[in-house]
Amino acid sequence: MKILVLCGGGSSERVVSLASGDEVGKWLAEAGYEVVKYDPEIPGIVHAAKARLAPEEIGVLPPSPASNGKLNTNVVRGLLDVIETQRPDAVFPILHGGYGENGLLQALLDWVGIPYTGSGTLASSMAMNKSVACKLMAAAGVPVPQGFVVRRAAFDVPVFAAKIEALFGYPAVIKPLNGGSTVGLTKVRDRSDLANAVAAIREQGDDALVEAHFTGRELTVTVVEGDAYPAVEIRPREGFYDYTNKYSDDRTDYLCPAPISERAAREIQAAAVTAFHALGCAGFARIDFLLANSGEFVCLEVNTLPGMTTHSLVPMAVRTRGETLPQLMRRTVEIALKSLARTM
Repeated sequence: MKILVLCGGGSSERVVSLASGDEVGKWLAEAGYEVVKYDPEIPGIVHAAKARLAPEEIGVLPPSPASNGKLNTNVVRGLLDVIETQRPDAVFPILHGGYGENGLLQALLDWVGIPYTGSGTLASSMAMNKSVACKLMAAAGVPVPQGFVVRRAAFDVPVFAAKIEALFGYPAVIKPLNGGSTVGLTKVRDRSDLANAVAAIREQGDDALVEAHFTGRELTVTVVEGDAYPAVEIRPREGFYDYTNKYSDDRTDYLCPAPISERAAREIQAAAVTAFHALGCAGFARIDFLLANSGEFVCLEVNTLPGMTTHSLVPMAVRTRGETLPQLMRRTVEIALKSLARTM
């Protein structure tokens, strides 16, 4: 059986996606599949499973600003040509952010009728829009931070300041509405931090999600078709879990299973499964949380195409559970092959 791995893409998470594609390609091959890898931003060039596409280190330099993140004619034509010439049995997208994760790619694959791993068009688009995702999770009973959206046309420091100060005060968190890997995220301590925060969002070409700061331990839970894996606790040695701390060696400690109470672990795993189903996700996803000392927690977001690099959190949870990554790959492909008829 032949699997086409899609990685790279046109978002600010491009380099991370290439690194994820390198690992996924290797694990799929170890699971017994014939594998080819393809970066839609470089039309026509197909790579073998073992070909390394990512640089040796991905967290040293900050990510470059995203391209427009939209499918253009060259990207679409190139992808359709590769599907036609390679004739894969299924597609494994691991394109973080942009058109790879916001439902555009999924809609194209639905249109041509080829099975693919991960969530479908609607779930992908809803999960990518953090405000929509939070509303759906809250309606399902999953606690989320208080927040609001500011559209690009209204970007102005007084607009941000007025809403923050009226609704919940400082500190606050400002991040791209549709971004990932904490690219463009800023913790705002007071009004003086707003100008830099707004500039960081503007550089991403995105709307802004502003949330009340919630103090707590950083946790994440992998869910595979409603099955919650052990929670991972994330402890950056300095600062917060930003892009550099995520993808650089020796900057963050990870504890799996997270050293939290059995009750907290059960509640957070149950909330992760509820969030997964509330958005209509499929395959595997990663759901991020903050847990306060009081036991209160909030869900930050659902990642429908989570990182699969050597520093990523899904592989840690899988190994802690006593499973291998090739086993996860096989399970994910089998789910995709059963889910060709998707709800648009």
